[in-house]
Amino acid sequence: MKILYLRAPTGLDGAYPYFVKANEGRFPFEVYDPDRSTAEQFEGVAVVIDPGGAVGTRALIDAALAAGVKLWHVTTNGTDHVDIAYFLEKRLPLANSPGRLSAVPLAEHVIMLILCFAKDLKHNRADGWQRAMGEELAGKKLGLIGFGASAREVARRAWPLGLRIMAIDVVAFPQAELDEFHVEFLGGPKQMNHVLGQADYLSLHVHLNATTRHMIDRRALELMKPTAVLLNIARGGLVDEAALVEVLQQGGIRGAGLDVFEEEPLPADHPLLQLDNVILTPHSSGYTPDTPRRRMEAAVENVERIANGLRPGDLVTALVR
Repeated sequence: MKILYLRAPTGLDGAYPYFVKANEGRFPFEVYDPDRSTAEQFEGVAVVIDPGGAVGTRALIDAALAAGVKLWHVTTNGTDHVDIAYFLEKRLPLANSPGRLSAVPLAEHVIMLILCFAKDLKHNRADGWQRAMGEELAGKKLGLIGFGASAREVARRAWPLGLRIMAIDVVAFPQAELDEFHVEFLGGPKQMNHVLGQADYLSLHVHLNATTRHMIDRRALELMKPTAVLLNIARGGLVDEAALVEVLQQGGIRGAGLDVFEEEPLPADHPLLQLDNVILTPHSSGYTPDTPRRRMEAAVENVERIANGLRPGDLVTALVR
């Protein structure tokens, strides 16, 4: 049960040591060398581990198919940068490391952003003694767009602060689950406008795809309260950044806390960097030592499942067929 760990031309990624530790000599593996024969390196490989999903190309997928690879495992949650259509066309199983593996740091980041706006910490700079007027979170409404793993962890931490939880999801969850996370309102996509108009803090927790791209556009932003704050730790493409910049400049909403952007790294001349009602972080909300550890453990667990003749977990291709 041989593993091929993909390496980009720029070198090994920072998560590689976590893979080595997770594997602990259980399965033989080789690190892909872009300068060597591709076909030779895929010989006898059962599972390909693609760190971040950014290394895989159609040529490499074809090599995997020719070698009889059983699974291609991407070590991140988001797959908007992965050629899923090609995996489906070629019938090569594709798995990812799902959101539950990074949900805790993502949720903590959202809570941090909420507190920064609530207590006006963004204005505490070296420009003299200025007493900022903060607000109490108790009684404020938190809208969660998507109610998967990271949104649930946000709800778990937000309720003790007194925030009232509202959510939108394509799935109708049982009342027992909603009670567990103190969700006062759960609606489907058709109820999106209701949450947009009610939320004091609106946090995005959905995958980026053709349906969700620019789901927060000018119309959505204009439905939000002028005192509301937009939070995005999911994918930059969920938000129409040009519309967001204009609305922020005009005071249409109070502010935005953003960890992800349509173009990354954020260009040095981007207008978001000129606004004083935004808090920006460099796509670091899920970046802790525990996140790559859990992701690599999940990847090796999938190898073990295949070795034991079991169906691999977290199959992306099974969800989109």
